Amino acid sequence: MKKWCAVALGAAVMLGGWGDRAQAADLVLKFAHEAPATAIKGRSADKLAELVEKYTNGSVKIEVFPGGQLVPTTEEIRAAVRGQVDIIAPYTSYYSAIDSSWDIFYQPMLFTSPEQAMKVFAGPIGVGLLNKLDNSGLKGLSIWHDGPVYAFTKGEPALTPASLKGQKVRVAPSKPIETMLEKIGATSISMPATEVYLALQQGVANGVITTPTYAAPARWGEVLTTMTRSLWGVGGYGVAMNKRSWAKMSAEQQEGFMRAVKETEEWNQQQTLQNISASEEALAKGGMKIHDLTPEQREEWVGLAKDIWAAAPADVKAMITEVQKSQ
Repeated sequence: MKKWCAVALGAAVMLGGWGDRAQAADLVLKFAHEAPATAIKGRSADKLAELVEKYTNGSVKIEVFPGGQLVPTTEEIRAAVRGQVDIIAPYTSYYSAIDSSWDIFYQPMLFTSPEQAMKVFAGPIGVGLLNKLDNSGLKGLSIWHDGPVYAFTKGEPALTPASLKGQKVRVAPSKPIETMLEKIGATSISMPATEVYLALQQGVANGVITTPTYAAPARWGEVLTTMTRSLWGVGGYGVAMNKRSWAKMSAEQQEGFMRAVKETEEWNQQQTLQNISASEEALAKGGMKIHDLTPEQREEWVGLAKDIWAAAPADVKAMITEVQKSQ
């Protein structure tokens, strides 16, 4: 009899004290992205899902859909604003369509190292950009790093502007990089990352401006032959969520959620430097030839880039100055 009473009392306490939590456990957030699950974005998304479940005691769960399963890259921002998906992490350049300030990350030859870029991502510039997403119906959460943006080609290395003249180069939507390609006589091609492999294979494109950390797991090394370490920008992903989805969480859940966001950002930064090295090694083992610019070659590129920096909007120019101070 005593045993039965203890069980009944325990059940009553559970129902009385955890009824709200049990109902809240049904909150499932859809996280859509286009990267392979093995890429740094895919692994960062999985880490976020793991930590959110941990720090909300299982009351909030994230379902991750990699590889563009739910929406194509070009539709992610609109889908999140409409609430078709809850969380997105598009390439930062895609946010330029709603706020040109995001072009700061793709000013050719501006950044000098991944380490410098990480500080900018996590500093006032990155935080300010995320906060401005509030005006678009999104809650900016974090910026994940993906490494330096380099020039990949199917033929000779892109050591000088002349080497890319006449080439068809795929680039994520980015006005500064597209302008740079136009200045040197190359054609920029914009298409979802999931279509790039076939485009390279069929000759629709013969070059890509991207990160080694994306190129390696996407197997683009199978259809490209050279990589030139010239910093066309710094790759990253703007993690954001639908504001209505955010509002569905209790204050306690939001606190646990943001703790997970912060720890995932730190994990991403720790992994990225290691990932850059591992990705370049994988590409080299696959037969890709890797080249570095000489000081003279970099100066030639910088000379062209300065015209693009000078044509940037006032707010971007101010950020360019801040980035230069951090070098």
